[in-house]
Amino acid sequence: MGIRFVCYALATALWLATAAEADDAQSVSALEKQAVADLAAGHYGPADEKIRAAIALADNDTFIRLALLQGFVAMRMGSDGRSLMGAAMAAHQSNAWPRPIIGYLLGEQKLQQVADGVQRAGLSHDEKRQRICELSFYAGAFAASDGEKRFAGKLLEKAAGICETGSAFATLTTAEEAALKAQP
Repeated sequence: MGIRFVCYALATALWLATAAEADDAQSVSALEKQAVADLAAGHYGPADEKIRAAIALADNDTFIRLALLQGFVAMRMGSDGRSLMGAAMAAHQSNAWPRPIIGYLLGEQKLQQVADGVQRAGLSHDEKRQRICELSFYAGAFAASDGEKRFAGKLLEKAAGICETGSAFATLTTAEEAALKAQP
């Protein structure tokens, strides 16, 4: 009877932990989607709050994606998004995607090196396309912030042409292109 109880308790604990992880993943995904909607609408404060909440629940690989998004939000809010991303990367040593984008934005790699790495990766055509979409969007957004309007326009145009219609990056690219056109 004692062994059955221990096995039952272990199985219940495992089930609860798995359910909690699934709930966290769903919560992270929902918060990320809400943050992207806020970003596209130009509501940077609420987007930042949602990303911070998602980061608190995220696993290591998801953390990197959210840190990149948080760096973008910080940049949009007038802060140094690159410093924020650098600190995040120092705290979480991982090379998972989109870490190479952060490496580019921090000056550790050249844009072409990151793009070449995507092309050489053993990924499906759709996954490569998605990664080039992300790379083009973030590189364009940060170039716009740096005052490199022409370069930013080219990168955002590439993102608009390659990002899957209706995706978060397509939505963000449209908003970023509009903001770029509104600049003097």
